Amino acid sequence: MMMDPRVLGLSLLALGLVGCGGETEEALSEEQASDYAALVGEWRVVGHQAPGISALSEEQAEAWLGARLRINAAWMALGEGFCEGVSHDAESRPVAELLADYRLDGESLPPLAGREEIIRHRLGCDGEPWPTLGGTLLWLGNDRLLAPWEGVFFELERDDGFRAYGNEPFWNLAIDADGLRFADPFSGFDMRTPLPEAESLEQGGRAYHAQAEAHELRVEILPETCHDSMAGAPFETTVTVILDGERFEGCGGAVPAF
Repeated sequence: MMMDPRVLGLSLLALGLVGCGGETEEALSEEQASDYAALVGEWRVVGHQAPGISALSEEQAEAWLGARLRINAAWMALGEGFCEGVSHDAESRPVAELLADYRLDGESLPPLAGREEIIRHRLGCDGEPWPTLGGTLLWLGNDRLLAPWEGVFFELERDDGFRAYGNEPFWNLAIDADGLRFADPFSGFDMRTPLPEAESLEQGGRAYHAQAEAHELRVEILPETCHDSMAGAPFETTVTVILDGERFEGCGGAVPAF
């Protein structure tokens, strides 16, 4: 079932543990790029263009920047919008015909410049089209998508790695090659440290312990299925954050990369 997105900016996942830290090694073939599996992962909205008539204002379009579209083998989620009954179809379209569908000329959309064909993915939920951003995805490459919606073409980039967040209170945790970051968007608290060495837990997971100025942070990641407390979206791991003795519970999951 599709749930209406609420408080998008607070529900966006903000944790990234990059496995290889580099670009995709090689491009997928056209046949592979047409498969649903090519979309599996996490995608972040990094930009947008409105070359024609748009139903969204500039402010409304900018509000989607940073939003994360998560696509799993069996479900998809955007903010708090979540669907377990995903349908998919894909076809290769001539770029000229695609632009004509949107009443655009050949030079009005730079991401498609120089392309003769483009693979168009369409996603649905429970037999109905996905009603918001992400219902139509244009394949630009292993790490780039273009998502036309309401006259705006949103640019998405693959954001590989591990992600976690929690609700009530909202919090975001980021772990990547640059370090560890814990943030509470309501209070404005934002703690960043170099990446500490991971320690193994008896339960089979891992933990990170870090200190920055007057704050002490411990992160525990356990391989136990977790469901988001607001949207119900499933995650592969349960995540506990302890900041200066205060405990935060949430969910996290590894995002596969090609």
